[in-house]
Amino acid sequence: MKDICLQGYNSRYITMLCDGEAAPGDLVVMSANNTVKKATSGKFMGVIHSMRGEYALIQTGGFTVLHYSGEDPTVGFVGLMADSNADAVKGEGGREVLVTEVDAAAKNVGILF
Repeated sequence: MKDICLQGYNSRYITMLCDGEAAPGDLVVMSANNTVKKATSGKFMGVIHSMRGEYALIQTGGFTVLHYSGEDPTVGFVGLMADSNADAVKGEGGREVLVTEVDAAAKNVGILF
């Protein structure tokens, strides 16, 4: 089987102010006008790609790999939400994404959103 790479597919990025502590890989939600903060629960709007001072480059669409908590998600369309207890996503409602791969050993999930 050949390796499949979805990285870069339909990727979308925006830059916004970041309220509070956050780092690359963190899920974020809107907190004020053109400002995000680290997601603690619920639907996330994107994933921090990089930080420069108080500004975050946020991936708002495309393919990414996230850590998950709880039960293994299934491939296909599922609702994932932020799980602040594990710095991960969990499959109990939330933002609808297309799960393309699940690595149960590493607890990582590849999504298109």
